[in-house]
Amino acid sequence: MVDPKTDLDTRLEKILKEVFQIEEIDLNFSMDEIPEWDSFKHYELIVAVENEFKIKLEDVDTIEITSIPIIKSKISKYLNEK
Repeated sequence: MVDPKTDLDTRLEKILKEVFQIEEIDLNFSMDEIPEWDSFKHYELIVAVENEFKIKLEDVDTIEITSIPIIKSKISKYLNEK
């Protein structure tokens, strides 16, 4: 059986690398630690997360997402509601 937390981390890491076009990512980083994370990339990230995890983030969630741990908690929240 696949561990949902590990699966989430793996899938999210792939999204982050693709969106920010970087080789390595620390899943504890905030937007301040990723120079590529600007407003346009933020939008791309939201769309990629929604598509990958088949969820729809609320507007307030998209504003609150300022770090990777927050993204993970939002994804988990929506997946648990399914």
